[in-house]
Amino acid sequence: MRDDAVRKTQAARAAPSPRLSPEGVRTELLRLRQGPALGHPGAVMALSDQLRALLLARQPPLSHAGSETTRLVAALRRAVDALTLHERRYAAADFNLLPEHSWPTLTERQDSLARVLRCSAKTVRRHAGQALDTLALLIADGGYLAGPDPVVEDAPALADAAGQFFGITGASRVDLVCSALQDRPPLRPNDPLYSRYAGFADLDALVYVRTHLAQGYPAATVRDFHPSEYYNADPDCLVILGAPDRNSAYAEFGPHLPYRFAPPPNPAVLFPGHGREDIQLAPVWAPEGELLADLTVITRLTLDQGTTVILLGGCLTLGVLGAAKCLFNGERGLRNTAHLDDVAAGGDFIAVTATRKVGGITDTPDLTTTEPLLLLTRESAGGFTTRLDHTAHYTGR
Repeated sequence: MRDDAVRKTQAARAAPSPRLSPEGVRTELLRLRQGPALGHPGAVMALSDQLRALLLARQPPLSHAGSETTRLVAALRRAVDALTLHERRYAAADFNLLPEHSWPTLTERQDSLARVLRCSAKTVRRHAGQALDTLALLIADGGYLAGPDPVVEDAPALADAAGQFFGITGASRVDLVCSALQDRPPLRPNDPLYSRYAGFADLDALVYVRTHLAQGYPAATVRDFHPSEYYNADPDCLVILGAPDRNSAYAEFGPHLPYRFAPPPNPAVLFPGHGREDIQLAPVWAPEGELLADLTVITRLTLDQGTTVILLGGCLTLGVLGAAKCLFNGERGLRNTAHLDDVAAGGDFIAVTATRKVGGITDTPDLTTTEPLLLLTRESAGGFTTRLDHTAHYTGR
């Protein structure tokens, strides 16, 4: 049954079809950019057969819908990338391709871009309309599709490598343990105002990780826990968010790690006895008291039982969210995980970088262009060894 459907789809693509007009393409793109747009990749399957065939022109035959979805999204990204820098900004925001403007509705995304550009939302919508016209012309013409697409070709390999990075394959079990608010004990389920997440801290990071795990590994079983309710069920991957002072699950790994966090009011991450002197890295504040940058600490440990432990740490919530985005933010996350896996030779590591906040936007670290402030690796039987140390650039010493 499934083979018959595949053959019919391939035969339909092989047969000549009427040429799509730019107006017809524009009408479909108008519908696609509504709501979460490409924030939900499956939305591309609502495109017409004609447009899907055009987007997949010169691509290898597909064997399953998941592969088709991936390639359709990649083709649309390629079309957006073919726009000028000016128009690309508006189209990328419209189709939910920019993490800093990732909102569930088109209006929210355009309003968010307007705030950053310091112009009216009406101006953004006018430019977005012009960008959509150009994008429709590009797709209808099909010229941007000529030749192989290295991004599409590399995407499956990068996705597979990311699965190995996290220890997630097929129907794996993934447990997330989020940090807890220190001044708000969890309510009891029989409380009339009970909300399970009321006692969670680092909620932005939790939602971000859980959402991207669901998108990237739909067959995996993902559960989230408050530290007080977590019990070890031998998951394939254990992701812990926060810092030891607000996550007891994180604190349990403290004796095995060469660093520790100093909690507020003077938050910092310390590496005692590192080299000739202790290393202490602290968040950066503006004179007016606004947080400008936090420390992001990403740790991977592989247990003898086979569980991969990922610690997403930060002095404050900004650093934890930066760790989540560093590993899970689309293509950049795939590049970051591949890079870390390469430098750590597939083993345990600790990477420290800075997550900056610019105009209220959390910047996503790109470790392939900016090396970590500190990188430690180890073999399974040994202690951690310093591979990179750029902390002087951060501390100014």
